[in-house]
Amino acid sequence: MFSALGVPPSLSLLLPLLVLACAPVEESPAPAAVRPLPAAVATTPPAVEWIWADGPVAWGEWSDANLARAQREDRPLLVYFAAPGCEGLFPDPTPALRQLVEEVFVGVRVDPFARPDIARHYDAGGWPALVAALPDGRVFARAVDIPPPNVEMYLRRLAAAFADKREVVVDKVRGATARRETPAPLDVAAVYRVCAAAFDSVHGGFGGPTKFLEAPVLRFLLAYADARGEERARRMVRRSLDAILASPLHEAGGFRAFSHAPDWRAPADERDALDQAAMLHLLLEAGESRRSAARALFDFIARDLFAAGHFRGRQVAVGTGWWTDSALYADRQAALIGACLVADEVLGEGRALDMALQAGDILIARCIDGDGGVRHVCGGEGAGIAGLLEDQAAAALALWALSERSGASHFARAAARVADFMERHLGGDTAFYGRVAGAGPLVRGFSHRDDGRPSGNALVLEFYGRRGDAGRLAALAKEGLRRAPSRAYSSWARAVLYYGRAL
Repeated sequence: MFSALGVPPSLSLLLPLLVLACAPVEESPAPAAVRPLPAAVATTPPAVEWIWADGPVAWGEWSDANLARAQREDRPLLVYFAAPGCEGLFPDPTPALRQLVEEVFVGVRVDPFARPDIARHYDAGGWPALVAALPDGRVFARAVDIPPPNVEMYLRRLAAAFADKREVVVDKVRGATARRETPAPLDVAAVYRVCAAAFDSVHGGFGGPTKFLEAPVLRFLLAYADARGEERARRMVRRSLDAILASPLHEAGGFRAFSHAPDWRAPADERDALDQAAMLHLLLEAGESRRSAARALFDFIARDLFAAGHFRGRQVAVGTGWWTDSALYADRQAALIGACLVADEVLGEGRALDMALQAGDILIARCIDGDGGVRHVCGGEGAGIAGLLEDQAAAALALWALSERSGASHFARAAARVADFMERHLGGDTAFYGRVAGAGPLVRGFSHRDDGRPSGNALVLEFYGRRGDAGRLAALAKEGLRRAPSRAYSSWARAVLYYGRAL
């Protein structure tokens, strides 16, 4: 299982990689009664249960206490990224492997869907993954999707390197940090050139050998073609969509997350709501020729992802059926609300507006705190971190769009409350921090990179652009990004391209 981080998975043992390391508060309205929607014809396999496959290992939680323990006991930190629905790396751990994890390392397990901020911090690249760090937190090795029989050998190599060649490891980590590129101003044209250079003219899409949908990149290319008259950008979108729609990734109207092969013929087992939302936007923006695919995708979302007034976040193929993650993720709610509102406008789908309104009420009631903080996982035992920029900006944008479309004032007030929290706790002069201060041991920083979802700063720019806040928009859009060009800046570049015209 991998995320759309642009990091190719490995199906064999990976050697250690040395790396760098607004409005007053009001009571939320009760969610509206769930209104039944017209049933669509079911074409997907039945729902199934999923049982965690890992055997007994005493993993700790990722916390200040465990990070301090690694330093106090001078032991390497081992972060195991594993998500419900994913096959684990420890299905039948031997006593020796358990002892290695529990006594040589300080082992912690992280669900990357519940804590995307930690996955981003460690640049996990996908999951299941193992990331090894020095006691001071600097990463010295990472590996993705190791065959379980090879895990013990891999960890023994890491332990031996830490124990016997520690000075060499530390020097290489220090050297990798020193070799960071000298930053240069990044502009929209530079992002386009990087996308064009990575384009696969044979199969469509970008990079390889693993191919992700990369809908944010394709949406940027469409916007670039419209704004700059660059027909090659439009051809790249057309070639990629033709290939994706004809591939096994496209089934029952929805889309699997990626292909293990560059020709799109080896589909992953996962369908993520973020991908469905981004692909629906893309198909609706791509013109009349993609309308039938957009309608089929909307039908899939209504049939398979919408239930009890809200959107399900992800599905994983298990045997002949699909396991559906029951967690309520704020970013996925917001993304599908926005996509459904556009589907209502472009396709005339009355169901889409009804679904968006219901999900908006659930978002307010279950995901937003009284002071406007947005919880990433909403309600239940999994309720966790609040105040991640991507969640705040996505919720503000979705609620503002709902207020514009429906005229309902409670959506506008909720959007303002979320935006006020975002400004007070995350806002800077020309960019926004990724998380609130004091929320665990991660260092706060600014990021404009997509990471399986549009970057928070791109969503912030879109929110202020849509709200017509020219002053805030000007400060954010004119931020001189000093980064090496990358496809990961596609959402930011698209927002600058689109909303920068109004400046």
